[in-house]
Amino acid sequence: MTRREYASLAGVHPDTVKRWARLGIGPRPRKVGPRLVRYNPTEVCKYLGIGDSQECAS
Repeated sequence: MTRREYASLAGVHPDTVKRWARLGIGPRPRKVGPRLVRYNPTEVCKYLGIGDSQECAS
């Protein structure tokens, strides 16, 4: 899941998600490349408390 997708689910700006990662809040981002960051969708949904909703199925 991209930072933008995570932010959309959380209802915040992508910069907020970036700040959360820097502060150690929420699921840990995974570096896929030198600059590419992704989040585990299951961890994001669990953290946001949206469980098995339709948004997390994609």
